[in-house]
Amino acid sequence: MRIFLTGGYGSIGKHLLPLLHNHQVLMVGRSDRSCLHLQDNISYIQGDLADLPRLEEKIKNFSPEACIHLAWEGIPDYSFSTCLKNFNTSIRLFDFLASLSCKTIFTAGTCWEYGDLKGPACESDIPGNMNLFASIKSGLRVAGQSIFNSPGTNFIWGRFFFVYGPGQRETSLIPSCIRTISEGKVPDIKNPNAVNDFIHIHDASKAIVSLIETPDVSGVVNIGSGTPTKVLDVCKIVSEKMGATFKSPAAENSLKGNGCWADLSRIREQISWVPEVSLEKGVQMTLNSFLEKK
Repeated sequence: MRIFLTGGYGSIGKHLLPLLHNHQVLMVGRSDRSCLHLQDNISYIQGDLADLPRLEEKIKNFSPEACIHLAWEGIPDYSFSTCLKNFNTSIRLFDFLASLSCKTIFTAGTCWEYGDLKGPACESDIPGNMNLFASIKSGLRVAGQSIFNSPGTNFIWGRFFFVYGPGQRETSLIPSCIRTISEGKVPDIKNPNAVNDFIHIHDASKAIVSLIETPDVSGVVNIGSGTPTKVLDVCKIVSEKMGATFKSPAAENSLKGNGCWADLSRIREQISWVPEVSLEKGVQMTLNSFLEKK
């Protein structure tokens, strides 16, 4: 399959690339090609996706059968201007891909689209109180479904939960815990009882590959572990792996856990994918990566 990939050097993209070894891949990015170590099956265009007209001819010549659209510039800047810029860039890309009759389009959504929903979140649930980033993403999904409405076209909206692992932003929960504990300090947890669904980056990447390789998959699909975990418990696991004693905050027993996690019924029905990396194993893998860099 000929796959056009955006965001290939983001945290998920870096783990996804080795899994696409059986496909021809055309990737776009702003880095100088000489600085990259690319697999033999990957072609590279240096350029900015926001300046799509400069890239269109090369993409058209590649004639992609599928697109994996992971790029979203500026995270963790969730301001209106940044979200709007990404929205417009994505809409222009969608329109161009539709003109090329690209048959399968995978785009990264977010579990924040569920707003303040509590408990297991199903793709058909109606969210409430979405933040700005989630509302822009949700608008992009609706627009994408309208653009890719031709028979035989599959528009897949992968609604990611909390993806973690090597290469994750240092300000994210697990990397920040590892760094803080390695400095002999105690992690400052603002919402210890918040419940999230943590999925390892390798499992998330494998889900993308399975989704685009399976015929006739379309619509919104949750990509998570399906397991609710308190932020506090994640910090405890990190501390245990690092041989440190974790002092629980006083708020630990004052509030019940709140949050949502992925209902995986739909993805299990459509593809042969289940999460394989436990949180304990995933934290150890992330820790090993941190120690190697250090």
